Amino acid sequence: MKPFRNAYEAIKRILSNIFHKDKGENEPEKKEPDKPVETKIEEPAPEAPKLEPKKPEPKKPEPKKPEPKKPEPKKPEPKKPEPTAKPEPQQTNKKETKKPKVKAPDADYVSKSDQAAYDEEVKRRLERAAKREREEKKAEQRAARREMEAQNSAGGKKVIDPVTGEEVPLGVIPAEATYLKKYSRIPTTSDAVLTAINSIVRHPDMSKNIVILGRNGFGTVRVGEDFARSFFAMGLVTSDKIAKIRAKQLNKISLEKLDGLKGGCLIIENAGLVQPQKLVEVIRNSSPMENDYVVILTGEIDSLAAFFEDNPEIVDQFIYLIDIHKIVERGMIALARGYVKEKGFTADKPVYEKLKGTLAGMEAGNIDRFLDYLDGVMTRCEDREKSDGITGKKDIIPQDIA
Repeated sequence: MKPFRNAYEAIKRILSNIFHKDKGENEPEKKEPDKPVETKIEEPAPEAPKLEPKKPEPKKPEPKKPEPKKPEPKKPEPKKPEPTAKPEPQQTNKKETKKPKVKAPDADYVSKSDQAAYDEEVKRRLERAAKREREEKKAEQRAARREMEAQNSAGGKKVIDPVTGEEVPLGVIPAEATYLKKYSRIPTTSDAVLTAINSIVRHPDMSKNIVILGRNGFGTVRVGEDFARSFFAMGLVTSDKIAKIRAKQLNKISLEKLDGLKGGCLIIENAGLVQPQKLVEVIRNSSPMENDYVVILTGEIDSLAAFFEDNPEIVDQFIYLIDIHKIVERGMIALARGYVKEKGFTADKPVYEKLKGTLAGMEAGNIDRFLDYLDGVMTRCEDREKSDGITGKKDIIPQDIA
């Protein structure tokens, strides 16, 4: 009985150790209980197989006694990371994974958002356009007020009268001289235009001949035409006839061909190339005692300056000098605004912004070419509106600019 008792006690220890090892302790310290058990079990090991059927393992639910539930206080340890915090990002990830499911109606969803963005952009642009229009109207009103103030104020800007040499108020463009108003918007040219036209009004009995200077190859004939039309509108000449001729052609013709121009205006292009004697004949032919027409010379600065230096007897017949060769982009856009208004059209800021790109392809200050181009823009505007069934609106848009 003693060997059995010893073996039974040994087996009991083994079972208790095994039970505690499997269910009671999950900590990494697994080797500590094994050492004492292995040394004690080595001697009764041969007798253990005989007693295996008599093991009361099921009868002695010793695992219930130690109850590994005691390590339950260790369970709060995993609560430190708190799985509740981890599932939340997992739930968000699940929501994100659901996004691909929206791909089916994705086109509709994007189209709605794009439509909303488009509508918002259109609204903003309309608001900006309305704001620009209000600002432009205010600028025009301010300009009109300044003109009125200058007209009614005796202490306005002073200039030298070309006829008398006295200091006189600069004044404003006469109401009848509608064709010259667009030039009053150009900072570098407005003073010369205002000085000339107001001096002609003050001295109607003096010569009205004008010299219009430009850069080499730049057209200034349109400026001469605008002076001629304004002269007739103001009653300074008796006929609305305008004759244009190049210097080389004038050198070859007989002046009898100019008899039908009586009371009108003669515009000579590239006047620096006119033969001096021929120009003297033209001046005599244009006198009030003969055909009484105004002579307007247009041409390049250096050639005309050299011409007048070599022919001082002609200088006195040309009192008024209009220098327009200094016009740059800003002045050309101001000219365009005035010309559009003069012709009864309207245009928004995008039109003038696009015109700046057009100016890059032509000589700055070439008024003839620029105004001809604007005539084409206005024609395209009218054709477009006519094709759309619109009449009389005359609202230029960027698409009208080729």
